[in-house]
Amino acid sequence: MKLPTNITFQSLKNNKWMKSFKRFTSSNDFISFIAKAIFTLIIWVVALIPFGLYLVIRMIAGPVGFWQELATVALCAIFIGWIQVIMAIGAAVLTVALIFDDTI
Repeated sequence: MKLPTNITFQSLKNNKWMKSFKRFTSSNDFISFIAKAIFTLIIWVVALIPFGLYLVIRMIAGPVGFWQELATVALCAIFIGWIQVIMAIGAAVLTVALIFDDTI
């Protein structure tokens, strides 16, 4: 099976699942608010995965004292901090687009 390579925004917008979702959410303002809130929550949970990874690494390493704590924070900031920043910026853009978009 060959994967499609020419996926456009218009084809995603005209998908049968998106059309049924838009019909469902446009029926009521409360349902639209709940759907936007759930999507926003999902976006931010996915965007904060690197921070959760930092917490797991810190829990496993169990730093004792200032210098071990500083080394753990520095290494995690270097290796997964930039991923967190990129994902947070992307989540912020998607959140703003979702809030101000009236099509959903």
